[in-house]
Amino acid sequence: MPVYDFACRCGRRFELLVPSWSSPAPDCPQCGATTTRRPPSPAMHGRAAPPPSMASAPRSWEGLNNGDRDTITHWRRTVEARQEFEARHPEHREQRDAIAAHEGRFERAPLTYRELAARASGHGDAGRAAAEASRARRTGDVPGTSPA
Repeated sequence: MPVYDFACRCGRRFELLVPSWSSPAPDCPQCGATTTRRPPSPAMHGRAAPPPSMASAPRSWEGLNNGDRDTITHWRRTVEARQEFEARHPEHREQRDAIAAHEGRFERAPLTYRELAARASGHGDAGRAAAEASRARRTGDVPGTSPA
């Protein structure tokens, strides 16, 4: 049985399961007057889903089919759609940190500038901090991640 939308002159709107389109319109549950069938809601014609998350975007040249123009255009539009969505709905905003290194040891757990700064805060040497982060990736001791 399909769901149809109905409206009454009193202002009440409701949905109801009816046997078919040719079934008579039901009486209003609020005032008892005869109702009229409304056009289906727009949500019935499509799907509403947020754009894919930024985590699903490719992170390497190979992920972009080695720089394929159509793939780059697709992902640029997808990322722009996600940014517009997050601007309209801040509760869905994803946490993104700037990446300092994403290759080699950092392929599965990128080194963020936030982590690099935290590691370098004691001695002020970014190179030494990056080496510490690399060693931490080797042993599985990465802040905010679980060992793989």
